[in-house]
Amino acid sequence: MPQKTAPREFGLVGFDHVDVRVKDRAKARRFFVEQMGMDVIGEGMDHTFLLFGDQVLGLRDAADGADGPKGIDHIAFRVSEWTGLKSRVGRSRVVITGEKERNDSRSLFLRGPEGIRIELVWRPDPHSHVCSHPPPVMRPPEPEED
Repeated sequence: MPQKTAPREFGLVGFDHVDVRVKDRAKARRFFVEQMGMDVIGEGMDHTFLLFGDQVLGLRDAADGADGPKGIDHIAFRVSEWTGLKSRVGRSRVVITGEKERNDSRSLFLRGPEGIRIELVWRPDPHSHVCSHPPPVMRPPEPEED
C-alpha cells in the first residue's frame, strides 16, 4: 500500500474542473451530452461548460486550423479556503501568473511543470458551479462524416 503524503498547506480538496481544447467542439459536445449524460451549463463563442456531479468539463476551441493545439488547456483544483492562499503559494516559490475574482469564486493561476496551466479555485459553496453565460442555443445536430 503506497504511503500517503502529508497534505500541503495550499488546502487542495479535489478537482474543480478541467478545460480541454478540441478541434470540433460541436462533435465533442454531442459526445459528452448524448453518450456520457453530461448537462450543458454554459456556452459562449469559444467554449462549452458541461456539468457532471458537481464537477465541470470545459470544452474550448483549439486554435484555427487542424494543427492548432489540442488537449489540456488547464486543470483547476478546489481549495478549502482563500485567506492567505496567495502568500502560502508565494512562499512555496510557485510562479503565480494571474488572479481572478468572480461572483461565485476566486482563482489563482499558476505555472506548473512542462507548461501545464494550473488554477486554484475557492468557492463559498463548493458544490455550486455557476456559469454567467446565457443558456445555450440549441442547434440541430450536424451530420457526422465517415
